[in-house]
Amino acid sequence: MKSFDDAVEFHGHTCGGLALGYKACELAVEKLGLSFSEDEEVVCITETDSCTVDAIQVVLGCTAGKGNLFINNWGKNAFSFYRRDNDTSIRLVANPESRNEDPKMTELRQKVFSGKATYEEDEQYHALSHEWIDTILATPAEKLFTVKEAVELLPGRARIYNNVICSVCGEQVAEGLAPVIDGKPVCIPCLRK
Repeated sequence: MKSFDDAVEFHGHTCGGLALGYKACELAVEKLGLSFSEDEEVVCITETDSCTVDAIQVVLGCTAGKGNLFINNWGKNAFSFYRRDNDTSIRLVANPESRNEDPKMTELRQKVFSGKATYEEDEQYHALSHEWIDTILATPAEKLFTVKEAVELLPGRARIYNNVICSVCGEQVAEGLAPVIDGKPVCIPCLRK
């Protein structure tokens, strides 16, 4: 399994969300026997578009471009993992009782991200944040997540389409995603006009 440092390198910084995503991967690997997905052997449906998703891309090789990462931005730290070769799956939901974030860090976050924090407050926030990341990484993954049955159906394999030209805007569009109107392909954005 790739390291947390590998995830940090890809993501660009360390944060609690990335650490939580890493721990989700750790638990999925343990429960389903997953390894890095060279193609579409592993599929993930995530219910957030947060930093957690970058860890999933690095550790398990799930990406939107390969067609094995699907993002439903519902604002939930919940992740369904599927293993195609043996039809097994799980849904991991972040356990709210394990979220032992320092209240001072939560308070300071508002100031830091609004740009209103003093230098000292910014330094304090980052120190507390690093402590929280260390706590997440040191916590057994089973305590961070509730393991449930995956409820979403396993998506089909990625499809590769020929390109056609939208009859309205003249831009290329995947043939399978361009409805034919009056015998001519129309891209979704033009269809919405």
